[in-house]
Amino acid sequence: MAINTKTAVFHIGSGRKEELSYLVREAFMGWLVTDGYATYRSHPKRQRCLAHLIRKAIAITGAINQKARKSVAGVPPVEDIEQEAAQIGQWILNDLRELIALIADASEDNRLSRKRIAGLRRVCHLGKKADHAKLQALAKEILNDWDAVVAFVKNPELPPINNEAERALRHAVIARNIGFGTRTGEGSLAYSSLLSVIETCCLRELNPWIYIASVLANARRGLAPPQFPLGN
Repeated sequence: MAINTKTAVFHIGSGRKEELSYLVREAFMGWLVTDGYATYRSHPKRQRCLAHLIRKAIAITGAINQKARKSVAGVPPVEDIEQEAAQIGQWILNDLRELIALIADASEDNRLSRKRIAGLRRVCHLGKKADHAKLQALAKEILNDWDAVVAFVKNPELPPINNEAERALRHAVIARNIGFGTRTGEGSLAYSSLLSVIETCCLRELNPWIYIASVLANARRGLAPPQFPLGN
C-alpha cells in the first residue's frame, strides 16, 4: 500500500518487481518511504524506513544476549566473536535511534547529526568485517542503501519510518489472516478499492459509509460516482 497525509491506496498483487515498477511510475516525483525491498531502489527520491533496521539490530543483539544468559546454566559460554557482534549491533542500534532523535529536535546543532552519521558509517564498516553472518548482512544492507538511510537528515520533512503505512495496513493483514485472502482478481480489485476508500475517508476525517452509500445510490441510477471529498 501507499499512503500520504490525505490519501491511501491499497493494491493486492504478486509483489513482483515488474508489478511494483508499474505502480510507482516515472510520473511520481515525490518521496517514497519504504522498507528494504530492492525494487524500490530505482526510485531517485527515497527514504529507507529505519524502524525495520532497528528491529534487525535488536534481534541480533537480543539473540546473542539470550545465549549469554543461558551460558550461566551450564551451556557453553558465548564466544568472543559473538560478544563482539552483540556490541557492534548495539552500537548500530544506538546510532540509528540517536540519529532519529537528533533530527526530530530541530534545535540541535547540525554538527551533532553529521558526527552521528559518521559514527554510524564507521560502525557499519566494522560490522561488515565481523565474523557473524547476520551482523554482516545488516551492516552491508545499511551501507549499500546509504543515501536512502540518511535522506531524512538533509530533508527534515521526511519521516524516517513508515509507521503510518504499517498502521494503516494492520487491519487488512489481520483480515487476510482470518479470511485467507481473496480468491480472484476481481475480488482483489474490489477489496483493495474498498480499503482505499475507507482509509482515505478516515485520513480526511470523513464518514466512509456516507460516501460509499452515495456511490451505490449513483450506480443504481446509472450515474458516475460522486467526486471524492477533500475533507478538512
